[in-house]
Amino acid sequence: MIEKFSSRKSKGFGILLLIVSSLLIFCAFGIPLITDNFSLVYFLISAIITILVIGLFIWFWTNTYYLIEADDLLINSGPLNKTVHISEIKALKLDQDTVGGIIKPTLSWKCLEISYGNGHSISISPENQEKFISMLKEKNNSIEIK
Repeated sequence: MIEKFSSRKSKGFGILLLIVSSLLIFCAFGIPLITDNFSLVYFLISAIITILVIGLFIWFWTNTYYLIEADDLLINSGPLNKTVHISEIKALKLDQDTVGGIIKPTLSWKCLEISYGNGHSISISPENQEKFISMLKEKNNSIEIK
């Protein structure tokens, strides 16, 4: 049986994406209009880059989820996909901050860090964290909860 868990979405994280998108739009179109230094080539290049970046933000926001399958945890965040074998999961660290250097396919400031394999880790933020943890523990009871 496959169980799908949506990513928890923090309002603050969404506001950050909106602010970055607004700044991108202002830099791409507002500054050239204000300085009266606007050309068609610049407009087209700026439009393409802006649409691609904002489209990527939307893709991450609408398509970040986690699947627990028979033996694997599938992590999907926009165009990025990762598979973690549940048998390789060693520990789950609760209430971790999103800010940091490891891979974090999450849409929330608070997340769950998964340590697996040979020193690897990834942070995610399933909406129903308790059910998520219990399903992982059913499949691998040696997972340590920290």
